[in-house]
Amino acid sequence: MKRFLFLMSDTGGGHRAPAQAVGDELIRLYGAAAQVELCDVFVELGLWPFSQFPRLYPKMVRLHSVPWGISYRLTDHADFMQRASSLAWPYTSDSLRDLLRRHAPDVIVSFHPIPNYAILRAVRRMGLRAPVAIVATDLVSVHAGWFAPGAHSYYVPTADAKRRALRWHVPPDKVHVSGGMPVRRAFLEARQVTQAAARAQLGLPQELPVVLMVGGGDGMGPLEDVVRAVAARQPEAHLVAIAGRNGLLQQKLRSLDTPVPLWVEGFVHNMAVWMRAADLLVTKAGPNTLSEAFVSGLPVVIYSAILGQEEGNVVYVEENRLGVWAKGPERAAKTVMSLLGDRARCEEMAQRAITTVRPDVAELLARRLWQIGQERSSLAAFAEATAPWVREY
Repeated sequence: MKRFLFLMSDTGGGHRAPAQAVGDELIRLYGAAAQVELCDVFVELGLWPFSQFPRLYPKMVRLHSVPWGISYRLTDHADFMQRASSLAWPYTSDSLRDLLRRHAPDVIVSFHPIPNYAILRAVRRMGLRAPVAIVATDLVSVHAGWFAPGAHSYYVPTADAKRRALRWHVPPDKVHVSGGMPVRRAFLEARQVTQAAARAQLGLPQELPVVLMVGGGDGMGPLEDVVRAVAARQPEAHLVAIAGRNGLLQQKLRSLDTPVPLWVEGFVHNMAVWMRAADLLVTKAGPNTLSEAFVSGLPVVIYSAILGQEEGNVVYVEENRLGVWAKGPERAAKTVMSLLGDRARCEEMAQRAITTVRPDVAELLARRLWQIGQERSSLAAFAEATAPWVREY
């Protein structure tokens, strides 16, 4: 049996979902031989202020993402991450060591950029033989924290992300472009279902196009205003808004007096079916939601992007002609109306999405992580080979 420790945090939905997707594939492929533990690293450390990160993140992002964008840019440098890790080490070292002892992993996999420098330092200081792999969960604007020196492998979704890794002096042979983000197998399986069948399963009408409006798993961004703006134009379409875990937003959406029918959902566990049933997705620029849409062959209209980490996603969508950047509610509503009247353009974007990204990235990563676990006995040679690049800091 191989024990895999997946480090992530509920700072937004973009870290847990990819980790779960890869973990599910490990179990599907290798059964009881693969033991996967998902760990919210900040919560499990139990140290202030790290333990508050999952609670504080949505509040920072809702302030028009300005505080988060500023902090992202200020910290997006390898030297800064090294110094910050060194300063925090006396405070965090005991908790990090305890965390690793409790889980006793054979392979450590990080799905979050912030803890990587500290985790790799702890592994070295403890003399652990567990290799560390890093799976970046940003499409383009990958933070320097993803590329802490000394990991066994770095997996990035795009060639643009690899160029960022090379900027921080990661050896090219250690950075692997996976061709997309890991998404749950349900999105692959939903591609085999007809749109009519998906609509029937959800109770949606068959005769009108479906516009699906979302704000990520936490219902962030100006989703309420976007829904108002789209509904005010009275499109000949069925409108669906998914509020995620944001209960207050769900209540507000349900209370809206819209001139056209509006279907409102909270957090759903069958997003793959909703995307298969839809003709158009209206969303913020979260990498996880965008990647699910790409795999589903669903054109996207992006109405907002978090400063720093999501800005590159907008460029990626536009350059690959996978959707439209329409910042703000009014521009988004205008774009929705335009695309509803241009089925050929929507179909072209849908086909480009299907051919641009790999749908089986979660399986690909699961197989590679399993191989890393199988190669664990040769880590002495690995450590010797990487020593010139890894320096103590």
